[in-house]
Amino acid sequence: MESPHIVLLRDALGGTPITQAELRDALQRVDRLLADLAGDLQVSFAGPFVGPPLAPEQHQLCVREHHWPRDVHAWGVALCSTHPIHAGRADWRLGGVSRDRLPIVLQALPAFFAGYAQSAADAGMAQRGSCRRLWEIAHTLALTGA
Repeated sequence: MESPHIVLLRDALGGTPITQAELRDALQRVDRLLADLAGDLQVSFAGPFVGPPLAPEQHQLCVREHHWPRDVHAWGVALCSTHPIHAGRADWRLGGVSRDRLPIVLQALPAFFAGYAQSAADAGMAQRGSCRRLWEIAHTLALTGA
């Protein structure tokens, strides 16, 4: 049985209306889940672009060891700048993006999970539980037809 927040995201991808608060809460939960999975796998991944419509390649979903304020270094996913001066800088966590960017991040999730699972498998992690969990989530999100 899949986690309720993953099911909520799948349903939202399939067109079921959800509130901004529900979407933000689900993304924050996915962010925490991905921090655990990424910490176990320690495989970097540059995923889909999630910039605004006028600059779609301005930010990208990236998994790596991010450097957050107060000298916090932790594996996880973030929206990272692609600007040449700031390339790779973690700007936002999933649930902390602007309301305009929430649907962009939501639409990127199926490709993100499928790509990250494949990247982890390619790095020799296919048998780890964390990699299998990524595949499960990717499969669930793909059931929307998105």
